[in-house]
Amino acid sequence: MRTAKNLLLRYLLFLLFFSTLSAQTDGYFIYPQPEMEGKYISSVGLLAAGLPEDQVEEASTTIRGPLFNYRGLYGLSKNFQLDGAVYTNIITFHFSVGPKWGLSFDRFAFTVGYDIAYWFGKLERYGFQSKIRGWISYPNLTVGYEFERFAISVKSELIILTSLKESQDDIDVETDRSSFAGVTLGFYIEQPLWKDNYMLIGLKMNFTKFYYPTWAAFATFDRYLYIPEIVLGINL
Repeated sequence: MRTAKNLLLRYLLFLLFFSTLSAQTDGYFIYPQPEMEGKYISSVGLLAAGLPEDQVEEASTTIRGPLFNYRGLYGLSKNFQLDGAVYTNIITFHFSVGPKWGLSFDRFAFTVGYDIAYWFGKLERYGFQSKIRGWISYPNLTVGYEFERFAISVKSELIILTSLKESQDDIDVETDRSSFAGVTLGFYIEQPLWKDNYMLIGLKMNFTKFYYPTWAAFATFDRYLYIPEIVLGINL
């Protein structure tokens, strides 16, 4: 957490410097922009998570690697958008897509959405072949405020596991029963840099029983874990 606070402090200083160089504020990604009909925004970045000690002791350094991502947002109409994303740490891939609907009131704006994700992973170790795949739903709400030269947003998601299949060689375990796995809460700052490029930094807090990037640790804990993530990105 101390590292997260230091990064946020440095970014605020960085933000103050660049705010004197650019006043463009129409390319935000997390900040809700309901009126973006026909417009496409993309973002590349990474997530770095702080895993609980009981999971880290079982996971390899590969499993603990950061998640790289590419995201796209397209304005379907005045108030509707389509959000899509790809996340990967090489052994795991997570694809999501979902609609959003929103409104703006002066400098305040919000969107509500429902993302559906398909994800899978594969890992070979110690002569065994481990595989996993499943579906996750993310009902979400984002609220933002736009300052003159930057924007802040708060986004919350529910994590609902709708199906999951795991296998170790010829042994399969599968469930199609939906279950509530947790909730996330994220705080984000977006700042114009040059032309249509924006910088994104955020702190995302996961309170969940199932954090999919750590599937290869095969944790059996039936309790909610707190997993913080540092989010960095460039909006293109």
